[in-house]
Amino acid sequence: MATRTELQQLAKLRLEEAEHLYARQLYDGSVYLCGYVVEFALKARICRLLKLTSYPESQDLGRLFKTHDFDVLKLLAGVTGEITASRNKTLFDNWSTATSWKPEQRYFPKGSFDQKKAKEVLASIKDKPNGVLTWL
Repeated sequence: MATRTELQQLAKLRLEEAEHLYARQLYDGSVYLCGYVVEFALKARICRLLKLTSYPESQDLGRLFKTHDFDVLKLLAGVTGEITASRNKTLFDNWSTATSWKPEQRYFPKGSFDQKKAKEVLASIKDKPNGVLTWL
């Protein structure tokens, strides 16, 4: 089970990897890894909110928390009401871009994402102060 700090480190590592893939024009992989950046950041936020030493992954509690669904993770992280168009339009737009990800993208054919889309997804995560990772 990953600790909050480990989840934060994994989010930063996956972002670095996504940036390297982008630089090598491997846009599909870059976009795919960005989804895990957001997932790990949300799970770290859940640990903070619930004062957990590590993210629940096993037994009954683990089944409830083991998800890739950003709407569920957003709820568990306690940020549903904060990520709205009326509260912060830029964050909401960045959230919408970054969370269009699905784990099934690993099966998408080569060329599913172009440079423009990959750049957009990376920016939605990294922008300051309203990029998803930056904000979380």
